[in-house]
Amino acid sequence: MSAPTPQAPPEATAPQDLGAPIEADADTNIESDSAYETSLHTFSTSISSSVFHYKYENGRRYHAFRDGEYPLPNDEKEQDRLDLLHHIFKLMLSGTLFIAPIPPNPQRVLDFGTGTGIWALDMADENPGAEVIGTDLSPIQPTWVPPNCRFIVDDVEDEWVYSDFDFVHGRGMAGSIKNWETLYARVLKNLKRGGYLEMQEYETWARSDDDEKLENCPCIKKWQQHLDEASRAFGKRMNVAAEQKEKLVAAGFEDVTEVVQKVRPG
Repeated sequence: MSAPTPQAPPEATAPQDLGAPIEADADTNIESDSAYETSLHTFSTSISSSVFHYKYENGRRYHAFRDGEYPLPNDEKEQDRLDLLHHIFKLMLSGTLFIAPIPPNPQRVLDFGTGTGIWALDMADENPGAEVIGTDLSPIQPTWVPPNCRFIVDDVEDEWVYSDFDFVHGRGMAGSIKNWETLYARVLKNLKRGGYLEMQEYETWARSDDDEKLENCPCIKKWQQHLDEASRAFGKRMNVAAEQKEKLVAAGFEDVTEVVQKVRPG
């Protein structure tokens, strides 16, 4: 989806003060067998210790920043799931990270809802000339990263204070967004002329080419109904994939292309 016109950076206040800052040691030398042994330790600029005061419930760990705004855990089990999902998406996209026809050598790339940061890290590796920023409510990303990649603890539904981007990427955001229209308007405002947004969203509603198969699986249908009802009550619906194209067009994006792929469960 491309941006039709140049947009000015948003007028907004400075990033939210998260309390007493912990400055990342940019010049710290760390012994590691990483491929980035000669690069700098470039985590975020400053974050509050409070974002590490995770919540624990039913044996799972949850984010602390904007407590309750995201329904899923952020522990190692969830991080493994997110990394596996990244590889599934790459298989679906024939090994690529995106399908948007962005020009070569993008300068600034944003990955919101970055999770473990795996997409942003791959994007930074493949585009060493680009500045790649990943944002998320949870600081669960690696601290040893390529010099052109950094991560910021932030809520994508807050007012943006970034400079304009050539490419914005979001994936698996169902159940995370209250107002998609506002989000997409904000993305459009922060894209350069000719910039692209790519959303990779999975359908949370099981479907079948043979309707009778689902009719014979009443438990699945009941689970889907309860999931939709619960996410509506939470204020952030899960079953939103089929609505994205319409919302993007309404926000003002041009050349909106929707690609739907079937994926077998399991």
